[in-house]
Amino acid sequence: MFIDINNIDPYSFVSPSAYDTAWLAMVPDSHQPFEPMFKDCLNWVLNYQTEQGFWGDHRDGHGRPTIESLPETLACLIALKRWNSGKPQVEKGLAFLIANVEKLLEENYDSYPRWFAIVFPAMVELSRVVGLEILFPDTSRGTMNEIFFQRQQIIETEELVDDKHYYPPLLSYLEALPSSYDINREDIIRNLSDDGSLFQSPSATARAFMATGNEKCLANLQSLVQRCANGVPPRYPMDEDLIKLCIVNQLQRLGLAEHFIKEIEEVLAQVYG
Repeated sequence: MFIDINNIDPYSFVSPSAYDTAWLAMVPDSHQPFEPMFKDCLNWVLNYQTEQGFWGDHRDGHGRPTIESLPETLACLIALKRWNSGKPQVEKGLAFLIANVEKLLEENYDSYPRWFAIVFPAMVELSRVVGLEILFPDTSRGTMNEIFFQRQQIIETEELVDDKHYYPPLLSYLEALPSSYDINREDIIRNLSDDGSLFQSPSATARAFMATGNEKCLANLQSLVQRCANGVPPRYPMDEDLIKLCIVNQLQRLGLAEHFIKEIEEVLAQVYG
């Protein structure tokens, strides 16, 4: 026996989200607003840039970064710029964006996911607000204009919360909605979960706390950072039973289940009992 499935932390098997970790790194300390509240998240951003200059672990079958790396890298650069930190990382990240944005956008032309059309333009806009000078190639302007237009269509046609037609709803991308979008404090607080999260999105919850100062949001973020010290996951809280079942499934696929018969039986009894 190598591990005890029942005593492991399920979150240790969940890959961190560079995008969400960067958003927690942006949250200012309530008592020292010129310092980050979650310094471990900022340190994660400083320490987990790839050799190629991007953040995140989204790669294709050939090990090359995918379109997800664009908003993730932008968010990390924004976090570093906000706190005037990591100048070498910023320069390396900017070089990656300038060299790869056109190629990555063209590879996905006419098939940009809804989330990307919402998040990517927002990160481009926010990067300008914090003073990042990103000289995107002139040849990419047409493609970028298309994405911004797609974002505008989404904002104009979707309700803030409309679970029947669009999920996750627009409000779950709170951190990426433009300042011109009219969202009041009551809309945010009314849609908080009992656990203090906004649709279980760490990035949206971080923005919700910055916008409202809500104590439930803060408690959720503090719990998240304490639970996931090495980078936060893309959703929190998560279904821990589901994570354990995924571990069991992976052990079976790898042909290792015979070494964990007792542990697997205990997990299944715990989940389905």
